[in-house]
Amino acid sequence: MRSLGIDVGVNKGLDLVLLGDDLSPVETRRRVPTDSLPKLISDLEPDVVAIDSPPSWGKNGGSRRTERELRAFGIQSYGTPSDPKKGENSFYAWMKTGFAAFEAASRCGFERFRSGRAKGKALEVFPHASAVVLAGCLPPQTVPKREWRSLVLRSQGVSVAGLRSADQVDAALAALTGVFALRGRYTSLGDPLEGVIVLPASALPARPYRRCRHERRRDGVQLHFPGLARCACGDPECTRMTGSEFAPGHDAKRKSALWKLARQGQEAIDELRRRGWEVPPEVG
Repeated sequence: MRSLGIDVGVNKGLDLVLLGDDLSPVETRRRVPTDSLPKLISDLEPDVVAIDSPPSWGKNGGSRRTERELRAFGIQSYGTPSDPKKGENSFYAWMKTGFAAFEAASRCGFERFRSGRAKGKALEVFPHASAVVLAGCLPPQTVPKREWRSLVLRSQGVSVAGLRSADQVDAALAALTGVFALRGRYTSLGDPLEGVIVLPASALPARPYRRCRHERRRDGVQLHFPGLARCACGDPECTRMTGSEFAPGHDAKRKSALWKLARQGQEAIDELRRRGWEVPPEVG
């Protein structure tokens, strides 16, 4: 299972990251001209193509339903206008490049995704939104964008060592969203007739996302697992007093909490395995 993520640019060209089923970057490319994309897609043989761009102009007004629904979750995005004349503004040049990328994918047999199975389709994705959904919160205002998104990738088991720019980080987030979609763990917002943004989660929260809390450590910014205090003891301040990740004996509480979550989704299973802890027998 291979997912090709594409970050769209105007003057710089396209940035591509191909992720394998184990989330290892199989291939990375920078500054790819759009007219080279069909051959690259054929050569790389992905199962899904995830493009950081709308596939076409909107149907009505200055934004699409998918973008309005994202904003209701506190995730801001650019609006895709319905009037192509507005697209003559140089700001929208990147969208036109994205439209061309979708056309190139279509020529390779990857029709635009609207609903259903993701395999063999070209998905519209939004790396910022994917990072928010995977982290369970909006990025801290004090953390640079590339650092934040790289942290989110690492928290999902994706190596960022070979990603040489913020655009490649975004391409990797696009590819990761494609992997989630291939596994059937996705949500799509909006009207399928005008374009839907695919997000890497089977369900979204009932309320808008809050700003993520973080702390600076010697090894970087500490991410906190959505829905759990870092120590899982009910007091998020307890580890501040110990100077370590868990208060004495509280690692067992963390493990117990993760077992409960593991029965509901892959993220907790991934963390259990990352820590070398066994997973519940029924999901192992």
